[in-house]
Amino acid sequence: MSNPNLLDKSTTDVRSPIGVCPAWQNEVFIVPVRYALSEHPAQHSCFSLPGTTESHPMALRRLRAGYLYLWHARGPLKRYAIAADGCLQLQGLDDPHSELASASDAGIALKKTHDAWLLYTERPIGSEHYKQLENAQQRSARMRKIALPQVAIDLHSTHSPRLEDSSTLLAELMPEVREQALAEDQQKNGKAYAEGIEQLNQHMLENPSFDNIKSYTDAMLWQDQRDKAAAKYPDASEQPIGQWSAVPWDVSGTEVWLQRAQSQAAGLWSVFAAVDDDLGVLRDINHEQEQLEEDHSQWVADNNIRLTVGGFVRSLIQEDGGEVASMLNYRFQGHDIRMTSEQGELMLESQHQLDQLLAEETRINQGRGQIYSHESADALLGKIHRDIEATLAPVKQFLPAELNSQAQLVISQYRKSKVSNLEGGQGSAKVAEYIDLERMNTWLEDTAPAHFQYVEKRHEALYADRGQYLRRHSSGTWFVDYEASEQLDWLDQLAVACLSAQCIRQLGAEQFNTYIRSPDEGALHLVFMAWSPSLEGVINSQTRISEIVEALSSDNLANTRALLAQTLDESALRALDRVANDVEGVWAAIVSRLGASLLALKSQGGVSKQWLATLISVRLGNDAWLTSRAVNGATVWQLLGNKAKALNDWSRRTAEAIGLGSAKDILDSPAIKNSGGLLPLAALLLNGLNAENYLSQAANLDVMDQQRMAETVSASLYAAAALTAVVDSWVRVGRGIQELKLGRSLAPTLTLFGGFLGLISAAAAFNEHVSIQNKIESAQTRIDPWLRVRYGIVAGQFAVFTAQAVLGLGLTSMRLAGMIDTATAIARFKLGMGPINLLLLGLGVAYFYTWLKQATPLQSFLAGCCWSHTRAVKYEKIVSDEQASELEQLLKLLYTPRVSVETSGSLLGSSSYINQLSIDLPGAIPTTARLAFALAGNPVYMPASHGQSLFGGGRMIDIGAHWLSTSECTWIPATEGQGLRLNGPFLINHLFGSQPRKVSMRLGYHSPIASLAGVEPIVGGVHGLAFTVDSDCEIFELRSTEMPSELIQATIYPLGNAECSIYLQPKGHP
Repeated sequence: MSNPNLLDKSTTDVRSPIGVCPAWQNEVFIVPVRYALSEHPAQHSCFSLPGTTESHPMALRRLRAGYLYLWHARGPLKRYAIAADGCLQLQGLDDPHSELASASDAGIALKKTHDAWLLYTERPIGSEHYKQLENAQQRSARMRKIALPQVAIDLHSTHSPRLEDSSTLLAELMPEVREQALAEDQQKNGKAYAEGIEQLNQHMLENPSFDNIKSYTDAMLWQDQRDKAAAKYPDASEQPIGQWSAVPWDVSGTEVWLQRAQSQAAGLWSVFAAVDDDLGVLRDINHEQEQLEEDHSQWVADNNIRLTVGGFVRSLIQEDGGEVASMLNYRFQGHDIRMTSEQGELMLESQHQLDQLLAEETRINQGRGQIYSHESADALLGKIHRDIEATLAPVKQFLPAELNSQAQLVISQYRKSKVSNLEGGQGSAKVAEYIDLERMNTWLEDTAPAHFQYVEKRHEALYADRGQYLRRHSSGTWFVDYEASEQLDWLDQLAVACLSAQCIRQLGAEQFNTYIRSPDEGALHLVFMAWSPSLEGVINSQTRISEIVEALSSDNLANTRALLAQTLDESALRALDRVANDVEGVWAAIVSRLGASLLALKSQGGVSKQWLATLISVRLGNDAWLTSRAVNGATVWQLLGNKAKALNDWSRRTAEAIGLGSAKDILDSPAIKNSGGLLPLAALLLNGLNAENYLSQAANLDVMDQQRMAETVSASLYAAAALTAVVDSWVRVGRGIQELKLGRSLAPTLTLFGGFLGLISAAAAFNEHVSIQNKIESAQTRIDPWLRVRYGIVAGQFAVFTAQAVLGLGLTSMRLAGMIDTATAIARFKLGMGPINLLLLGLGVAYFYTWLKQATPLQSFLAGCCWSHTRAVKYEKIVSDEQASELEQLLKLLYTPRVSVETSGSLLGSSSYINQLSIDLPGAIPTTARLAFALAGNPVYMPASHGQSLFGGGRMIDIGAHWLSTSECTWIPATEGQGLRLNGPFLINHLFGSQPRKVSMRLGYHSPIASLAGVEPIVGGVHGLAFTVDSDCEIFELRSTEMPSELIQATIYPLGNAECSIYLQPKGHP
């Protein structure tokens, strides 16, 4: 018991019979605070919460900016404005709303003989409502009781713990939080602090006074404390303490505020006075959910390519029921098969069981008469056959019997392809060789699911708390004047701050639906009613709803207003006019964010009452009226009007958009065989296996870029080298000529031809070196490792061929100068060529091996993708541009159109012509397929054929329209893939005197999934892909710098659009 008459006030033991109670003075100093979400729970017996929270524990924090109402003893009611720094400033009850950056008082001194009542609000309370607080019963319902007489006795009471216990009560001043804040500050500003301490050190050394030494020592101790905190929390700066809160955590600001409170108490006993701030909790929950979803979206954006490529890689090697179902549905379109993923899984499982049963059947048959008697074998086989029938029985329920064998064969081939892709040969994916499967699977099975589970669990905890505080938020909105425009504006902003993340999950939409359907006095309950209690009261009957719907159905706006005025009162009309006059304002924005909930509130067969405010605002603000009509016995509702039509058109277009997203072996050529299959040429010819390919490309391209030019020059020089060797062999071996007379001198044929052979081969190797270098540079991060090896081998070949040229031409020059005779020159050349031939043979074999090992396009993609062995181990952040580039490369790999031609010879047999062109569009379906198409070719154009030969190709002209007119669309055969095939002949008629010998085309194919993936929708880039095809069926993809002018000028036809949709409507079935 406190005793004010005792003079010794040194003791703080309130129960001491001889000591003085610390609360001995007549007043107690209260420091208003709020209950708030925290990082760590407050520990105190007076800490009393209305309920438990799942997302965060609760503690005390400074009051948010707003107002504090105080009733003490018998009154009167007082109002304090709360500044941004948490301090108070006394105001009049009817003063207008204002926002203060700072104020003077951290607490209030009150007589300890009477209870105090406190209420926190974000906005001022109007006179009609604050007068209610003069009633004791209303104060008990609305305000927080602070039992000051109990504080005088026990030094604390419920909701009023002691100020001296702040380190266990205040969220920002708990030891762990302070340490994390120090660590964050040190990691951000440590360098600047170190420079300041170094200046103190220099100052101390220059003037080693007591004050300077103490300043430096204190700074070093202070720095040591911060360094230890930074080491304890190394990620503090990346995850700032309390970043989930709508009100940023401010440790230093809270310390300053607490010190001010302790100073202003001036010896009075001080306690906290904790009030509820349910809107503050709702704001924190909403802010964290917004931030959580934003962080999750960023995580998905950062790792989207890992998810996408990982899924693609798994699709290459793992069996999937959905893939099987899609494959069989496509193949059996003519049978109207609609197989589900579950049925696909059932078919896979049945085939696994069949494999085991058939293996057992084979084993029994092999053991017949040896391991098993004939009777035993027959019995066992009978059981096997019954098991096979039982295994196939579920499949027969959804797959016709006549298709079963074919389906089983397709699935068997499908499963073999998965095994081949994992470990297969040159033509398969060879996933195990290129992909770090262990890291990829760990990330896909552990890391990614752990992230998604964390996000979902956080949302579940936050929704649990949101549901509790939605029911409690009336404590902060019970006083709202729904006729005051500034308070309605505040409600708009409050709804955004508290509800913008409500419906980002289905759980939240369902939660809000339950809340809206049940009675509640909180203002947020009226969000769909445009903040109009009178509107909510009017539309409680179906009759009134029907009257409003009838008013909205009028195409005359004046009539609509008149009919609404007959049903709604002026208050409701004013509220509706307010939101209708700002159809893109804050209220419209938050209703849109709550759209998932609004949609779920639909009524059976009619318009929900929660929809009416939205429909009325649209009618009044956008001049869109409501209509209904019966379609097949069902009522269909529709908005009419110019703006509504534009919206419907946009929705239709958006829905449609979402639907969219070897070289020859010349060793066996007749020319080489007729030359005796020369062994000395074998190693050299291994380097020229691609000569014919490059030379034929050069003949068919009007323009060549640097890389193709180098390839062509290299191939030409290799061919020249081969011809030189053939001539050398014919002269020396075939004709027996050892010397050639050059002027008055004799030159040994071996050294002469050997020197020229080396010189030409060296030039060829140099140009191939340039070509490979261009390939490597253009490949950027995705470089086939075997291409790098070939790059080094070609450099070695260049050096060896150069040595051969120097040796041969040097000895030839010496013989021409008479310095040596022919026999000596030949002997020395053969001696020198020994090691050179060994090197050439070794390099040639290595070149051939690397050529064989060089990756296919799929293998090249896998070798350089994010899950390749070289990149997966680094696990670096992949910037968005790199992700987009890799995804576009994958889409190009999957969806590049396939071009093929059929050719025929001329009547005289001297030339061949292209008589049919086919273009396959992988993954295309008729409803969404889009292809920008242009075609140029060189048939003889009869109107301009004067002087032209009818057997030679004409000049390149635009023939796209003529070919399209004879084309037809079919499904790609199921054995070749899935999608659409556009094919058509080239006809000889009054316009064209011949078929083309060469055609070039531009194909701007819209990938079916590119739009959804957020990358360039056209395969190959904004200009699409270009190809040239000749009558030898050689197909070349043109680079951007190689496109002939005739193709650039050719008309582009947008196939699949409304005016050209007929061209992509398939006939028949796959």
